[in-house]
Amino acid sequence: MYYNENDFKEVKGQLRKVVMLVVLIALIFIITAIAFLLRQPQWMGATFLSVGVCLTILIWGVYGTPIYSYYCFIKDIKQGRTRELRGKIVNITDEPVYKDNRLLYFEVTLLDEKDGVERLLLFDGNMGKPPFELGSNYYFRTHQNYIIQSGEN
Repeated sequence: MYYNENDFKEVKGQLRKVVMLVVLIALIFIITAIAFLLRQPQWMGATFLSVGVCLTILIWGVYGTPIYSYYCFIKDIKQGRTRELRGKIVNITDEPVYKDNRLLYFEVTLLDEKDGVERLLLFDGNMGKPPFELGSNYYFRTHQNYIIQSGEN
């Protein structure tokens, strides 16, 4: 099994830290902006508010969104429906590919032994290059087309 409870807890902890950082930054800038808006130099309050909003969006976009996407990915794998496939490895990409507009995956092409159809499976790019050999037979436990467990057939 490639994913366990510890992985889920680590990603959840990272997500919690980023959310707390974003909320803290937003609160600091909002409180400062309100303090200036209540006094005479209102342009300073508007400036603080604008900078705070921009900084919050930047931090969430750069750090929060990828962590949240990976958190949802692992959560879906742990709670989702799985199926087993058996077959021969036809191809593995050398570099991870950006898929689903969110995360990086290695594409593993499998020739299914049940119906002879080539299936494209995705191996998590955060776990390094897949440990599979071309032409060898493997079984895979998958969630949608994401590999969550494998073994030699």
